[in-house]
Amino acid sequence: MKIEDPRSVNSSPILRQTPPANAGQARPEVQRPQNGVSPAGQPAARVELSTRSREMHQALDAANAAPDVRADKVADAKQRIAQGTYTVNADVVARGILDKRA
Repeated sequence: MKIEDPRSVNSSPILRQTPPANAGQARPEVQRPQNGVSPAGQPAARVELSTRSREMHQALDAANAAPDVRADKVADAKQRIAQGTYTVNADVVARGILDKRA
């Protein structure tokens, strides 16, 4: 006995139907509106992004454009380590770790 999941794509009766007789023929080209109005006289579909969405995309673009490594900070740290003047404040590091976990 074969049991098929009713939610399966393969068990859908719609997908089991035979293709139409003209399935091998090319579909006619769809006319796209050039002036924002469809051939039927109705306005073409429009999408408007919210101000918040635009701000989020600008922030994402800025983050993607920024370099992954801040060369000036790395050079400064290397110089201070070489001179022996680089120190780490454990309290600041601990607060930073705790702030990120909260």
